[in-house]
Amino acid sequence: MNVTPDSITGVGAQLAEAFIILFVTGVAVVAARVIMRRWFWPALRKPRLAPSRQMLSLIERFVYLFIIIFGLHQVFRVVAPDLLFFESIFFLLYWVLGMYFAVRLISATADWYLGTLAPGFEGTTHEKVVPPIKYILYIIIFALAFIILMDFFGITGTALTTSLAALGVTTLVVGLAAENIINDVITGLVIRVDQPFRPGDRIEIQELNTWGDVQEVGWRSTRILTRDKRMVTIPNSLIGKNLVTNYSIPNTFFRVETDVAVAYGADIESVRQMIREAVEEQDWVVRDRPIQVLLWEFRETGVLIRARCWIEDYVDTRIVVDQLNTAIYRRIFERGVISGPASDIVLHTPEGEEKRINE
Repeated sequence: MNVTPDSITGVGAQLAEAFIILFVTGVAVVAARVIMRRWFWPALRKPRLAPSRQMLSLIERFVYLFIIIFGLHQVFRVVAPDLLFFESIFFLLYWVLGMYFAVRLISATADWYLGTLAPGFEGTTHEKVVPPIKYILYIIIFALAFIILMDFFGITGTALTTSLAALGVTTLVVGLAAENIINDVITGLVIRVDQPFRPGDRIEIQELNTWGDVQEVGWRSTRILTRDKRMVTIPNSLIGKNLVTNYSIPNTFFRVETDVAVAYGADIESVRQMIREAVEEQDWVVRDRPIQVLLWEFRETGVLIRARCWIEDYVDTRIVVDQLNTAIYRRIFERGVISGPASDIVLHTPEGEEKRINE
């Protein structure tokens, strides 16, 4: 290897240029620090919804590292312009730095939202919704980073198409197998956001003939404790397709009703009065809510009268219905107001006489 004055001069010029680049890089880091800490950060901290210190510190570190890596990149371009290996090394440094910054910024933003904005809203929906959104953004970041990495190293064309085709077939098979699970998870997210019911609410899923208290709303399923103390686990996708009645909203007041069959010819107003008195005598009836006694339907054996009243808590429904039926039965049985079969209709006259019409 021959060393000539020109080569020595060239090396000296490269080293001088590299030194200048390093000096400018150091000045840029100091200038960035001054600008951010003296002007940008104080201005950003003034609004009520100011970014957190964690977010500002993360941005500051990213700027420092980017300036330093960029400066070193320019130095290697000057000192070793023919070594393409260093280009790949610095691309990977940029790639790792960008992905790390994006992931950390998403995490810091989520923490800031939960700590600053979420407390101003009612309920715990935000605490349940923010984490899955954060993970979805993670997946998007990783997918974009992977595509950029493959494109840089030239993994495209036939090889990439073949790989993606194989991956697509595999994904299709897995997707078909996991379709129900995906539907359950998506519906679980919708339930958490919309909140048609919450843990502790008593609900009824009519098509599934399920009635009970919600114990837990998971990502894939919802657990309901029935009134028979049985734990029922229902996939969220089934809940999303069915009509759900929530008996806890807007309050726990619940209307109970029962039907009474009365023979044709009975004095309807007298029967109404007897049923109303039987209901009013019960101490569990809510007094400021209406008691209704309605002639509901005509049947072959008589007329159907429906009695309605309100109770304070839906939890006592079964016991209350039993007490309601017992009270009404005792009252109308004492007065002889009963329904006979179609072939043996009992008519009650105002004078108290009974006439039987046999068909």
